[in-house]
Amino acid sequence: MSTAVAEPRAASAAHPDCLYCGGRDLDVLFTGVRDRLGHVPGERTFLRCRACGSAVLDPLPRTNELPDFYPQVYTFSAKGHGGGRLRKALAAVEYRLFFAPQYRTQVRAVTRACGAAGAGRKLLDVGCGHGLRLLEFRRLGFDVHGLDLQPEAVEYLRTELKVPAECGDVTELPRLYPPGSFDVVTSFYLLEHVPDVAGVLAAMAAALRPGGWLVAAVPLLDSAQGRVFGQRSVNVTEAPRHLSIPTRAGVLAAVRAAGFTDARVLPDAVLVCAGLVGLSVIPGANATRAYAGGRLMALAARAVGAGVAAAAVPWCLVENHVLRRPPLGIVVARKGG
Repeated sequence: MSTAVAEPRAASAAHPDCLYCGGRDLDVLFTGVRDRLGHVPGERTFLRCRACGSAVLDPLPRTNELPDFYPQVYTFSAKGHGGGRLRKALAAVEYRLFFAPQYRTQVRAVTRACGAAGAGRKLLDVGCGHGLRLLEFRRLGFDVHGLDLQPEAVEYLRTELKVPAECGDVTELPRLYPPGSFDVVTSFYLLEHVPDVAGVLAAMAAALRPGGWLVAAVPLLDSAQGRVFGQRSVNVTEAPRHLSIPTRAGVLAAVRAAGFTDARVLPDAVLVCAGLVGLSVIPGANATRAYAGGRLMALAARAVGAGVAAAAVPWCLVENHVLRRPPLGIVVARKGG
């Protein structure tokens, strides 16, 4: 049985601290949470921090468990993950109509907020995936670099996109890049996947020069979509890959504790927020099922999810810019010094 009602925990029960503000007073938020992809069996529990409102999995998985939570096909690839003609055609259409406009909107928002026009400024994207967003930064003149855990993605960046890239996780930043190497460090949908948010922010801060900019896109728990969908929200059912879901107050507290200033949260691109509606309403519309060799029913579900997302665009404009409660936010902050 699942619940979305905060319940007190026994005082003696061990549980994780809040990954964002460090709070130790947490209540049960959701129980019986199942993986939306069906990749990881079992049910999970999210706790909510009473101080900042952010959510954290209880118990937190061990670090050596995390790689097994990700299916072979997890994120979108413009080449359709090597599938047949139909999947390649679908990927090309999705990229043109959904992903490329989303990336352009995100990059414009970042450059406006940071005053960081390209002109050779060095930018590192941590957890860059196949690097398609980096292409938009490069078009504006940034000297772009990528870091990702997936060897296949890194090879794609190096050979196909001609983007310098390294294979590793964020903890390896000090080994891979000297301190102060970059003017901008970005991470899109990364912090919610890591067990040590403070450590990740510290590593990214070290890679920035004084006055450089951090850009971190995250799902937000205190969103209008969160209130509507509750436990059915894709941000919740992405557990156990989502180890946490911050609130705006929580992620700002973490960024400021890492030494950043001028921190604020921008609404993410309307298209990607609308995509969350499609995935919350039609869970089978995910990229894993559509591009991992599934049957035509998986492609049909993807198409229906896209229709739901398109219909949700007006609502997402309202929640992002009128209600100011976006389901995804982009944190921008400057390194002091």
